[in-house]
Amino acid sequence: MKTPRWPIVLTYLIAFAIAVPWYWGWFGNAGSEPVFGLPRWVVVSISASVFISCLTAWVMLRHWPVDDEADDAVDKEERK
Repeated sequence: MKTPRWPIVLTYLIAFAIAVPWYWGWFGNAGSEPVFGLPRWVVVSISASVFISCLTAWVMLRHWPVDDEADDAVDKEERK
């Protein structure tokens, strides 16, 4: 049984929406207040980018199709 992919897609869409600082104008000066010496929108965008990178790595490790037969054939040829 295949697992549904829509939660992963939805997570990506939300993370990308957070990573792009188009909405910070709605908060007034809150986006420009410094956090760790950087404007808050920069810290949020960088954090979202790191999250997207980790999510991509997890998806590739967990859900990437593996061709075991090809790996077995290479192992058999190396043993000869």
